[in-house]
Amino acid sequence: MRNLYKYIVQIVLTACCTVLMHHATAQSVVRDTSIVQYLERSNTGGTVKISQPVELTHRVSRVNSDEQENGLVVMPIYRIQLFSANNSNAKAQAEKLALEVEAEFPDLPLNVSYASPFWRLRAGEFHTREEAQAMQYLIQSKFPEMERGILIIRERVNVPVHNYSND
Repeated sequence: MRNLYKYIVQIVLTACCTVLMHHATAQSVVRDTSIVQYLERSNTGGTVKISQPVELTHRVSRVNSDEQENGLVVMPIYRIQLFSANNSNAKAQAEKLALEVEAEFPDLPLNVSYASPFWRLRAGEFHTREEAQAMQYLIQSKFPEMERGILIIRERVNVPVHNYSND
């Protein structure tokens, strides 16, 4: 009976560790196109200089060769949509709201855009949904009247792939 209990605990711990490792790997895929980029990030605790042949760079990259040849990779980001409307004065409303938000959050990138037939105001470029949600709560606390209209939007953007070589 005791061996059965130990066996069950071992299975549960193994499953939990596997899930946590998969989650951690999935998080790093969002930000880095290769292990080299992960190691060269400033928040990993040190400075790493890696010299390697271009062929090896392509092999360890998490993007396919077509994307590498273009020099770009499509990565997901999250933005906070603060406003979206298609009425006659929607552009003026979006621009006015952008000025108000910029006064409260001067470091937050804002984008007023038109995608027929809507004028939209979107904020930020966040790597994770959690980062976007944290900012969403800050914005909602400063602008409670906008609370119902704020959404987190996932977009895909082109990011340049760094070509590591022995140059």
